[in-house]
Amino acid sequence: MKTFDPNTKFKNILKALCVMAVAAMWLVAVFVYGASVRHAVILAAFVMFYVMLPGLLLVGISGYKGNHLSTDIALALFSGWGLQVLVYFISDIIPNDLLIYVTGPVLSLLYLFMLYTKKQKPLVAKRFHFSKLSVAFCIFMALVFFYCFSGVQYRYMSPELADFTIMNSDKAYHMGLINSLSHDYPMQSPWVYGKFITYHIFSEILLSIPVRCFDVPVDTMMLSFGPIWTASIFGLSSYSFFREMSTKSERAGVYSLLLLLSNIYITRNISTSIAFRFALENDNSSGYGISVALMTMIVFKKWYEAFSENRPERFRVLIALLFFIMLATGIKGPMGAVIVASMWGTMILGIIMRKVPVKSLVPLALVSAGFVLIYKTVLNGRGVSNATGQSIFAFAKIADIAFWKKPLIAAMQGMGIPTPIRLLVVLGVFVLFLLTIYFVPFCIGYVRELVLVISGRKPFEPARVLVYAAAMVGFILMMIMNYSGHSQIYFGLVTVFIAPMIALWFIEDLEDKQSSSALAKHTLRITLSIMAVMLVATTVSLGAFLKENVRLDIRATNLHRTPDKYTSISNDEYEAMVWLNENTELDSLIATDRYYSVPLEKYHVDNRWDNRFFLYAVYSNRFTYISGSGYNIPDREYELRRQMLHTNNEMYDAGNENRGDVARELGVDYVVVSKRFTDIEDLTNKDYEKCFSNDEVDIYKIAG
Repeated sequence: MKTFDPNTKFKNILKALCVMAVAAMWLVAVFVYGASVRHAVILAAFVMFYVMLPGLLLVGISGYKGNHLSTDIALALFSGWGLQVLVYFISDIIPNDLLIYVTGPVLSLLYLFMLYTKKQKPLVAKRFHFSKLSVAFCIFMALVFFYCFSGVQYRYMSPELADFTIMNSDKAYHMGLINSLSHDYPMQSPWVYGKFITYHIFSEILLSIPVRCFDVPVDTMMLSFGPIWTASIFGLSSYSFFREMSTKSERAGVYSLLLLLSNIYITRNISTSIAFRFALENDNSSGYGISVALMTMIVFKKWYEAFSENRPERFRVLIALLFFIMLATGIKGPMGAVIVASMWGTMILGIIMRKVPVKSLVPLALVSAGFVLIYKTVLNGRGVSNATGQSIFAFAKIADIAFWKKPLIAAMQGMGIPTPIRLLVVLGVFVLFLLTIYFVPFCIGYVRELVLVISGRKPFEPARVLVYAAAMVGFILMMIMNYSGHSQIYFGLVTVFIAPMIALWFIEDLEDKQSSSALAKHTLRITLSIMAVMLVATTVSLGAFLKENVRLDIRATNLHRTPDKYTSISNDEYEAMVWLNENTELDSLIATDRYYSVPLEKYHVDNRWDNRFFLYAVYSNRFTYISGSGYNIPDREYELRRQMLHTNNEMYDAGNENRGDVARELGVDYVVVSKRFTDIEDLTNKDYEKCFSNDEVDIYKIAG
């Protein structure tokens, strides 16, 4: 007879409350912000039968099973993801969509049939026990879901509900890529005719499949499904990473929760973590990138264990490692580069110390070839550049985003502190805000581990050394690289999300030594005390950020607010885009005079950041010629952007009788006039036939 355990009962109540909280968040998305239940069901089925079950089959074939259910699920999700990317490219070669439609369901049925013949339960049903679920992990996941929803879905109101729809222009950019990928590959720019985009597109490829095959609207994919997918992937990967890498795996839930409450990488203001904003709001696939990078490290660990012990599955796990490196590179190139460089550093150091055989360089070369293949064929394509035109090296330019930098430097200058010392202080404070509660144990633990391993007083563990190497490589590249915007942050995100493991290893080592060493005991107490004090501050900081998010989310529920016209799309514009979607061919190219993302008085033709409005491409699901938008044209080519603007204006000039010839030469099928922005007289002539009109938009069909 079981005895009543109030502690277990309380824990189960907390876990149930977390599950209910996540469910409530989705209900808010449906009943307040207009998320589609029908499309949610389609996407749930897509994840199950196109990603999850095929991924579990691949994990089983590889011969590798993780130390915990979370690892198997995370590995399966990314394995299924990579499989769909592969199928996508094969289908483009055939070309036929049949393979995209059938591969996932066929492999899912094969996996279920194999379970049936072996009389086995599905992995989740066999290994999942609610009573054994970590309370800290449940709280962590609930907070991650809230962060994702509040930063994305709760800022976005379905166009059918509100007078205006406001959207982050970067999100619109990636929705345009998804639309384009739902049509073909190589990917012609939806915005600049004749330009081709090769980007970190493996995320967009996966998300384009439901758009392509099941007619799921792309805004639903990115803004309603996106937060759920991001939270699930990031949460599972983070927990799995701590579970697999920690010497005290039972603490993985606590470690994951501490990671979130630490609010690492505070930059623009005292409450905002740029790491969480990029990862959990998932700007430019950052969340997917860091998640797959963490899982790639775990696969590396399992491969080296099999390799060093000469186990039969070493070749299959090597293929899995190659697969994950290629996927990581295609999702987020800089993060794939950090992992590959770190693996080389790890192995070469091991060879120098005679702890790793030289023959390990052969499989490492194979994995690196996979990285180069993806980097060169997918990321380095024609007609696109992501650089600013300046030198790619700019030491510590990334520190410019720190809110404290200017006042700190001014204060030190007032005190007459020499420049070299000022730079060191700025670097130290930058790392402090980068790591927050982990600053002290990371700095001490990193140096200590380096000394112990190189001196031979601690065993050389390649998987552990890989984490240390990746932290160094990511940080150095973030500090010296200079890409457009803040793209060098992507290198540093690897450091930010693995640094807690290094700090916690140091604490775990001190715990093991405290019974025999007074120094270890006192160091542990001091370290934990510092972390506890900082944790209070960072948790308050995180709370302030989430509170501000809630305020903005509530404001977004105002259906009749008056938004900035440059960051919104009106109901009339949405109606016009729906008309285009329903009444034109899928490969139609439309032109628009709406390429503004800033007011005209602030507009600069030589700054591509002022020229990135892509909502028409998103909502029409069509290729959209926004001449002069120039988002995928380097700043140094602004004269080309100027010429494109001039050409675009010729299509909108009622006095230009040859405007039809200009449109046909560009391949434009429809010209859209945005009357919210411009005062253009009727363009109807022998070449321009008005086929749609409302108060804010006119659409003309081009003859011929």
